Amino acid sequence: MDACYMLNRFHHDRHNLLEYLLSSGLIRSRSAASIDLAGVDLDSISPDYVIECILSGSEFDPSEATRRYFESLRYPITASSSQGKPLFFLSSPDPTGSPPHRAAPGVSTTEIAGKNTIHPQIIPDVSSKINVVSTSENGIDDIASEINEVSRSEKGIRNVPNKFNGVSMSENGTDSIEVSMEGHKPSNIVDTTSLNLPELTTGLRDVDMQEAAYEVLLACILPTLPQSFSAQPPIPEEKRKDKKSLLLKRLRSKKEGKKEGPGPPSEPEICYPDILNLIRAQMEISEAMDELMKQGLRSFSQRKGDEQISIPFISLELLHSISKLDFQTERSRTHFIKRQANILEELLLCSANTDSNMRTSLGILLTKIRTSEEWVVNSGDSQVEVLTVIQRYASMLADSAPKFNLHGESYCWTSSYYFNMRLYEKLLCTIFDVLEEGQIVEEAEDILELMKLTWPTLGVTQELHDALIVWVLFEKFNETGQVLLLKYALHEIEKVISKSSYESNEEAYVDNILCSIEEDGHKRNLNLVDTVVFKICAWCRFQLEDYHLRFSQDNYPVFGDVLKLMVMFGTQYHDKFEVMKIIAPGTSLEMKMLHFFVEKSIQAACNRVTKMTDNIASSGSHPLAVIANELDLIAEKEFTKFSTILCSYYSEAGRVAFILLHLFYGERLKSFLEEITHLSEPLNAVLSAANNLELSLARKLYSLYGESLESPMNQYVDPYQIPNFSSPLILQWIQAQHEKILEWTNRAVELEDWEPLSSNKKQANSAVEVFRIMEETIEQFFSSNLPMDTIHLRFLLIGISRSLEAYVLHIVDQQVDKTILYPSKPILTRYSESTNHFIKRKHIEQRELEEKVTVKLKSLTVLKLCVKLNTLRYIRNQLDSMEDSITESWRHLQLGLSFSDYFPCIFKGHKFTSTTKNFLATDQSVDELFTVFDDVRRSSIEASEKILDFIGARAIFLDLRQSFLFSLYHGSVDQARSEIFIPQLDQVLDRICDLIIDELRDQVVLSICRASMEGFIWILLDGGPSRAFSESNVEHMQEDLTILKDLFIANGHGLPPDEVEMESKLVHQILDLYALKTETIIEMLMHASEQANGNSKPAVITRTGKDAQTLLRVLCHKKDRGASKFLKLQYQFPRSSEYDDLPESNQTPKLPSLSGIFKRSQSIDWSSTLTRQGSLKSFKKKFQEAASEIRNKPW
Repeated sequence: MDACYMLNRFHHDRHNLLEYLLSSGLIRSRSAASIDLAGVDLDSISPDYVIECILSGSEFDPSEATRRYFESLRYPITASSSQGKPLFFLSSPDPTGSPPHRAAPGVSTTEIAGKNTIHPQIIPDVSSKINVVSTSENGIDDIASEINEVSRSEKGIRNVPNKFNGVSMSENGTDSIEVSMEGHKPSNIVDTTSLNLPELTTGLRDVDMQEAAYEVLLACILPTLPQSFSAQPPIPEEKRKDKKSLLLKRLRSKKEGKKEGPGPPSEPEICYPDILNLIRAQMEISEAMDELMKQGLRSFSQRKGDEQISIPFISLELLHSISKLDFQTERSRTHFIKRQANILEELLLCSANTDSNMRTSLGILLTKIRTSEEWVVNSGDSQVEVLTVIQRYASMLADSAPKFNLHGESYCWTSSYYFNMRLYEKLLCTIFDVLEEGQIVEEAEDILELMKLTWPTLGVTQELHDALIVWVLFEKFNETGQVLLLKYALHEIEKVISKSSYESNEEAYVDNILCSIEEDGHKRNLNLVDTVVFKICAWCRFQLEDYHLRFSQDNYPVFGDVLKLMVMFGTQYHDKFEVMKIIAPGTSLEMKMLHFFVEKSIQAACNRVTKMTDNIASSGSHPLAVIANELDLIAEKEFTKFSTILCSYYSEAGRVAFILLHLFYGERLKSFLEEITHLSEPLNAVLSAANNLELSLARKLYSLYGESLESPMNQYVDPYQIPNFSSPLILQWIQAQHEKILEWTNRAVELEDWEPLSSNKKQANSAVEVFRIMEETIEQFFSSNLPMDTIHLRFLLIGISRSLEAYVLHIVDQQVDKTILYPSKPILTRYSESTNHFIKRKHIEQRELEEKVTVKLKSLTVLKLCVKLNTLRYIRNQLDSMEDSITESWRHLQLGLSFSDYFPCIFKGHKFTSTTKNFLATDQSVDELFTVFDDVRRSSIEASEKILDFIGARAIFLDLRQSFLFSLYHGSVDQARSEIFIPQLDQVLDRICDLIIDELRDQVVLSICRASMEGFIWILLDGGPSRAFSESNVEHMQEDLTILKDLFIANGHGLPPDEVEMESKLVHQILDLYALKTETIIEMLMHASEQANGNSKPAVITRTGKDAQTLLRVLCHKKDRGASKFLKLQYQFPRSSEYDDLPESNQTPKLPSLSGIFKRSQSIDWSSTLTRQGSLKSFKKKFQEAASEIRNKPW
């Protein structure tokens, strides 16, 4: 709401409160029990004095109240507080401390009197002045003589009452306040709250003008109404709802850009009584006053008929026809009479054609009317005489020759146009709903049609009507903030400006309706139409000079309309636009104006950002980072909301805005960049924000102008050159992050206990922590929003790869060779049954593990090994995800940096080409950088293979050593079958399947299966002296092998049968050997030895079902006398009964140290044995002799 509206509201509320206090009986009066409000001007008494009278109980003195009121206008406003009375400046309501202690400068009495007086204190002789008037004017001498007679018939010539002086002082006081407020405004600010018509001199208030306007409307409309219009039935509510305002339809159609259909052939019939009743309610006229006015004007309207009605005659008729008894209260009657007297004074006494003598005489008569007691006493003939004299003078003025020869023109059109325009403005305001602020009533079109009846009386033409419609819409927008009203006003003003079909006489008349405007400290006069356009254009200019602030989300839709209006008509009234930056020569004034608006708005927005950052300097964020982020928001708002519209009128608008933003920030960034030495969080925030801002501005400029770089604004471009400062700092930061990641990786893996993270997440916690740190580093790397190249990415990937390789290497270093888990191979013996049970058997020594190996084996349990396998697989999976994420982030980063060369190209004058395709073409070279991850993958796979190779040996040769290796077939096959170890092995497999991830389950189970087959082979070939197998045992052993295979196949839910069969192939071959006759095995051994001696180069020993070592061990464990005899004669192997291959019951089996594993004899060296025995031919001969002896002699 504007100041004018609030001031009127204040006066209205103040008037009502004082009336209540004075009529409530709380204040004593000298003359009566209650105060007579008829003789008190409530607008000229001091509220402070009234309150003091109530509190102290003293008597109320009207003269003292008036004196105190005018005395208070000489001082600034103060407010009571505990610290005294803070002083308020007139320009701002903020308290500014206590008033000054020094005495105020004195003011001379003469100066005060000169300011506060309208009427002279000494009334000159009336007759001498009247004779000066030309006798050609009808009845002028008679009027003068009658005025003198009326004056002399009273007690004497009285001075004009102090009310005029009081009103004058009040007006001057208000003027002084307004002047002081304007003094705090920039000189180019134009007052857009009023039309600045000539001021009213009689102190008529807003409510007085409203009642006067309604009286004029009644006087004009009553002749067109039937005699008893109040009895006509009202329009039904349903019909009223269906009847939409044509004004709203027209405005909405303009807003929506739709054409209305053809209108009806004739205007709709207007129900005047209903519309008039609506107007009365809108103008807040009571029903009693409405009836009183109609009663006073009905006969007047009938007498006038089609004659033109003049406002002075309306007031005279009301004064004549309304008696004291028509009013409900004395105060309302007094108010009514004073209002009519003020109107007559405004229209007759203040006329420019009224000489001073006549003015004095009329002033005396109006004083008689204004003094209510005297007017009541002098009722009857005296009142008629006074009104008749005034009427004759009004008739004389009304009969004056027209000045512009317009149809229906009267003297009041030109002499009191400022009064008429104010009345018509009040009438037009009735189109706004008094109950819904800022809303137009549906009957607005009917109201406007009815208002045309007042045009002859008020001197309103179509042009003036259109201009005033625009003004009331604009004024109501200022009061309510309803943007739709502004949009309506801007549409209507285009119609006002574009009309040029007015007649010359009408144009001359409109040019006579003058308003005073002030711009840049200079006053000048414009006609009312031009004043409306000027003030609205001035308001539009004020808004556009800082459109970033003044066009928010709510009123943004009218930005285009405001700009269009300024482009079309703004330069007609405003031609001073001083741009700050270079503009192309020959630019039109309209384009220069738009250039000016963009510069001013951007500069104002930047200044607000700077001021805002000064206020939040202690918030922790670097001011430059905050400024860059705020400027980016300004640029985004400029691009999305304003640039498109501005560029449609001025193509360089977007370039001006964005280059100014770039320049504004660059001036503050330059000195900061020269002082940086290392990359810190605040510095990174500044560099990131600066880079984002520059790229954002570049993208917006490219979006608007493409590759075109020619503009006078380019000379202000100075690239920020962020890469030159950020590149070495990024490398330093990456190096620091690498050291941090490596330190945390080593610490995490050393503290790892290799327990699963959860039942669902079966990897180690340390791996999750390592990748979390890496992901944080990667996120910081890409979120820095700094320009980067492949060197930075390669450096980052190398650091990640180095940390992961250290993690995998730590896992590998914890591993031991699986061969140390195998039991030592017992000495080869020949089967023999013990005949002497009291002979002490020899014990076979077991391997002893080194202490450090024993410590490592504690962390190499099957379950921990499963967690390690899960973790290594997790590393590979996460590495793949990380590679995809980094690739996507890098592509997004490089696409964002595709405009990094835009401003450098402008600076160098080169043509800019978007580098998006170039960045996409470099994807292949970027993919090559990720080859460093392949080393991590290979290391992880190799580590997994080592663990898989070890985990089976751990489960079978260490965990199940007692139940499997040292128990199966020990002593006898029938007494130690597979049931002694299968349950334990099944439990191991269950725990493994619960812990290992699905992708690795089959690989781990296959490792257990392979180790189980190796254990079975160890039992069959290296089981020691306690194991001997006959041909009859083979069937049972095959059954046990089948049970073992079925365990791993698990009815189709385990390993594939083909894989299990392949792993058990050698076991089947060895069992088949035990099923053969001894002679056959010996022959096979002879053939295998012959092949071994035939090879010139020693081959790597690979165990098969037909190699010499396998066949020899089958003979050693074959429960057959022929085999035993052969081994005794040929190799001198000791008897099996002399050895005990199991450790003592109270001892833990000891394995030899790793260094002595390969120092012990492996039962026989085939090459040395055969050489020692001679040639193959002699060996065959001896073999046949031994076989013959075996057959002929008992065992």
